[in-house]
Amino acid sequence: MAFFISLRHPLYINNSFTLNLKIGVVSHPKQGEIILNDSYLTLGEYYQVAILPTGVKKPKHKPSVEGAVGDVATAVIAKLRNEVFTSLGGLNAGIMRALETFNDKPFQKRFGSRNLIFENEEKPLLRALPMVPYEVCEWSYRHKVGNNSHIWWNKGQYSVPSRYIGQKVDVKYNSQLVYIYYNRTEIAKHQRLSASAINGIRTDPSHLPFPLKKDISVDDLRDAARDIGPNTFELIRRIFDESKIVIQPVQTVRSILSIADQFSPEVLDKACEKAMKQYHTPFYKVIYSHAKSINAAKELKEFRENNSKSGIIRGADYYKKGASK
Repeated sequence: MAFFISLRHPLYINNSFTLNLKIGVVSHPKQGEIILNDSYLTLGEYYQVAILPTGVKKPKHKPSVEGAVGDVATAVIAKLRNEVFTSLGGLNAGIMRALETFNDKPFQKRFGSRNLIFENEEKPLLRALPMVPYEVCEWSYRHKVGNNSHIWWNKGQYSVPSRYIGQKVDVKYNSQLVYIYYNRTEIAKHQRLSASAINGIRTDPSHLPFPLKKDISVDDLRDAARDIGPNTFELIRRIFDESKIVIQPVQTVRSILSIADQFSPEVLDKACEKAMKQYHTPFYKVIYSHAKSINAAKELKEFRENNSKSGIIRGADYYKKGASK
């Protein structure tokens, strides 16, 4: 394992470092893709730092790192080996003095010193640390993208681009943000819903497979629900009446009504009736599940009826004749 942090300037970070520790590198084959631990990869992305695993037991893959470690050990640790420090502050002061001497020492085979090279060549290329410290994220895996181009996570819905409908995605989250990944690539980012927001929704209009009607109103949605059937209308009425902000559930209602386009108004109305027997204001996924099963039963019934009308069917009279013979 090798891990090197530049001691020249404590307020800035270099743009790369090397490591090869098991907790940071999940897989490092001789050929193929190197897979990093999600937490380490996220840390690197946040600080825009490249994480470059070296070969196992291959010090020549990182000669500058190994050489710098040896130089610092000689110039700082060896130089202070005979001194006695009675406090941590005194030890830190001694290390900084030895480090400054080491960085100011002229090179033997080239012009300048480490400090001079840092000030003139390296420092202008460095980035200041972000104002907001990095927050460790947690992961939740394999969430299926629904037909409304949203996933369900932590009692809320978050949109993803419509081309991922039917796919499984992973969720990375902290106290403020929710990131959605597909095949280790970020495809969406949302502000996290508050803990009290049950059945809340975060939607990016560009993610939807159809454009949002900007001037749509709550009355339009109520009218559409009334045209589908009484059970659908009652469900939509409950959703709007119980929302603290009347327009908040608009996207949820649109998603529910779109089930009628996928199956039929009759199927949606029956699904709403069934769902309301279970919950006062059922979620989209509950209604969709009922609609899917009702539609499947309907198709099976139609299939059986159609098959019963085809072919040659021998009635009871035929078998009575056979028995009399």
